[in-house]
Amino acid sequence: MNISVNPFQQLYFSDDIQSETSFVELFSAEVLQTAIDPVFQEGNVILSGPQGCGKTMILSLLRPDIRIAYWDMGKKDEYPIKENLRNFVSAGINLTRSHISDLAQVTLGAGEDQDLRELPLYFADFFNYLVVSDLIKTIEKMGGRPDVFDSLVDPSKIDNFAALFSEQDCWFNFLDGVTTLPSLKARIRERIMYYRKWINGNISSKDAFAQISQSKTNIGEPIARAAVCLRKCGVLPADVPVLIRVDQIEEMHRAFNIRQKSLLLEFRKMLNRAFASRDARVHYRAGTRRYGYDNPEYMAIRGSDARLEIRRDYHLIEMDEELFVMHERKNSIFQNFAIDAFQKRVAFYLGEEDKELPPDFVKSVFGKSPGPKGRLSQLSSDLTASQIDRALGVSIASEKGQWDDEWKKYLRKLFRNGYEGMLDATLAAAWGRQTGGQGKSKQHREDPPPSNPEEVAWISKQWWRKERLNQAVLQLSTRCQQRYMWWGFRDICSLSGGNITVFLHICHRIWDGFLKKQSSLPEERRINLLRGDSIEPSIQDAAILFASNEWFKKLIEEPGGNSRQSFIEQLGIYLYNSMTGDLRMSYPGGNGVSISIKDLESDHPDIKALKNFLREAVGYGALIERVHTSKSKKGERRLKYYLNPILCPRFSLPEARTKEPYYWSVDKLAEIALKGNITVDRGKVPIVDNNKDTQDYLPGFEGGIK
Repeated sequence: MNISVNPFQQLYFSDDIQSETSFVELFSAEVLQTAIDPVFQEGNVILSGPQGCGKTMILSLLRPDIRIAYWDMGKKDEYPIKENLRNFVSAGINLTRSHISDLAQVTLGAGEDQDLRELPLYFADFFNYLVVSDLIKTIEKMGGRPDVFDSLVDPSKIDNFAALFSEQDCWFNFLDGVTTLPSLKARIRERIMYYRKWINGNISSKDAFAQISQSKTNIGEPIARAAVCLRKCGVLPADVPVLIRVDQIEEMHRAFNIRQKSLLLEFRKMLNRAFASRDARVHYRAGTRRYGYDNPEYMAIRGSDARLEIRRDYHLIEMDEELFVMHERKNSIFQNFAIDAFQKRVAFYLGEEDKELPPDFVKSVFGKSPGPKGRLSQLSSDLTASQIDRALGVSIASEKGQWDDEWKKYLRKLFRNGYEGMLDATLAAAWGRQTGGQGKSKQHREDPPPSNPEEVAWISKQWWRKERLNQAVLQLSTRCQQRYMWWGFRDICSLSGGNITVFLHICHRIWDGFLKKQSSLPEERRINLLRGDSIEPSIQDAAILFASNEWFKKLIEEPGGNSRQSFIEQLGIYLYNSMTGDLRMSYPGGNGVSISIKDLESDHPDIKALKNFLREAVGYGALIERVHTSKSKKGERRLKYYLNPILCPRFSLPEARTKEPYYWSVDKLAEIALKGNITVDRGKVPIVDNNKDTQDYLPGFEGGIK
């Protein structure tokens, strides 16, 4: 094995549009048939999910270049689209790489009102020309490869298409005189180049206005006309769908000042208009991070009071909810996806002689994850009496005088009985605090310590015990000046939170630590992962913490990221202190919080701002949100919020959700916001000072929400 190469160095291979060969080698089809088939059928579809969950990767399967690569590499049998869904033509635009949103930086010269009113029309026109240009390239490419696409495209009739297409009234005479495909391509290229020059300041707005203003096209109409003309001229069969890709819609919401935010929102509304037309001539496929759609104002339609309607205007596939949701149920889909992605990555970067990897190679590389006892492996049970008392928390100021010597001796004896005994002693102390004393001064059971193991309630009450094991490990580790530790395949999957990029990022850091350790050893002492050896738990744990801290730092990379990072910092610290300080272990689910939906639906402006902030934190992947029903008699609907699992190691918080979280009021959540200095009206996005970090904030909650 070549130990000088890290197979996980490049995370976002699907963003490299030139690497079709790499795509074929690395793409995992594990999840495709479970919920992604709608992408290759008729109707509008939105793929939504956090950064790196695979949206662009799936949309790339629509590109003809990818299909050609499968054939050229002799892997057409591995092309992951069902045979009955392969007859389609697709073209599209990546809103980030196309730089189309840069139109928000220009002006028509007559003030912001005119810009807001008219620049979205130019955006629509630019969008149309870019997509039509890509559609023509796709038709040419497919027509030149009948070995791949059979008779799906007839290139002999493409000049007839060019003439008919140019005559359409949707162009408002801009394509007059065009009769051949080369002249059509040249005229479209001229228009696109004009927009590029305008955006880059190479022509004035006055010149741009004179050139373009009288021939702006309606959003989506030229694209739909192209599909009709292709079919009418016989270039495409009548029943072949034309699928239009629009990737990275979240680009429409990366605004850093008020003007830009307003313009990009209008651009987004223009895109929604294309979706809302429910035009059977073409079908749109959009990819977006969750914050790119999970806001009511983002779903408004330009020129209408209506909003996009799910199921009516589009089919929504929430990848993190429908495919990769973690912790709520056994997630075999994501685990299979992770196994396949890992195997392909390693095989791709190894020498030819190592291409055949053992089954479940990833599980042997990372090994088994520890149970509660295993996480205590860095601790010693051979401690003095005072050290054990400190480890169990019975020596702190609030506990002094609350435990008699008989119980202390009993707990110390339990503690010295290995890792199982350490857990038993911790749980016994918590049980005593919960049940003993009955309001009296001694916080332990009124009876003497049990002599019969069958009477030990903290063992016989299995669910009570199971729900508190992680908290017991956390408290023991903290009071012994150690960290809560993670390693092994199960832990890595759990911390990934159903996000394949997080999984690969953790793998990258672990493999990096492994390579550094191996390079420092003589050849005879190096391990061989291909022969079943595993990477040391200590290397994995250190790398996982490294990855967690990196992911925390990434929170500031998007607009408003500073305030989300500050909020996560305060929330993580609060939850850690609460879980370690809860000696009674009354709230073993204290790694999250629950808020009443009714309270969050208040019309109070501060609460509305807080709700919007939480929605964005979930959309940007800083928090995870789940709906649940209160366990109280009222049975009210509530929202649970947890840190993204990858952030848990930074705060030494168990990521597993074993019990109900803390039930908080809105005021309590606002208090956390206040500690994070989130004090400026969230609705007022400041003008950016390029010499400072960008921030936007919640309202102030001084004195709580009234």
